[in-house]
Amino acid sequence: MQSTSSDIVRTRLKHWFAPIVDEPGWRSHLVDDQAEELLQWGLAQVEQTAVHTQNLPDDDADPLLEKDSTAVHLIMSGVNDLIGTIGQPPTFDLVDDTMTRVLKNLRWLTNQPLRPDNLRRVSQFNQARAGEDRQAAFQHLLALIQTDAN
Repeated sequence: MQSTSSDIVRTRLKHWFAPIVDEPGWRSHLVDDQAEELLQWGLAQVEQTAVHTQNLPDDDADPLLEKDSTAVHLIMSGVNDLIGTIGQPPTFDLVDDTMTRVLKNLRWLTNQPLRPDNLRRVSQFNQARAGEDRQAAFQHLLALIQTDAN
C-alpha cells in the first residue's frame, strides 16, 4: 500500500519534531502561552520542510529535515535562553552571544540573508529586556524569528 503525501508529511513531522517537544530545554523560562506560541512557530517550520520534501525518498529528505529540525531546536532554545536572561545581570556578553547564535541559526534555517528589520527587533528586545518586560521581550523575539512559513 502506497503512503499518501499527507501520511508522509505527518510521519516525517512526528519523527523530526517530537524530539524537540520532548526536550525541556526549549521552554524552561517561558510561561505556557509563550511556550505554545514558540511551539507553533517551530511546528510550522518543520512542517514546511516536511511538505517540501514529501515527494523525496527518505534518504534524500532526511538530511534536509535533520538540518531544519536542528536549526528550529537551536532557535527555540535560544529564545528560551534569552528570556531567561531577563532580570539577571548580564555575564560575559551572554545576551549578545545568545542573540548571535539565534540569528545564525535563523540564517541556517532559511538559507536567506537576515531581514533588514532584524536589527530593529534586536534593539526592541534589548529595550524590553532592560525594562524587565518579559512579554514584550518575547514578542520581539517571536517577530525576529518569523519566516515565510508563518
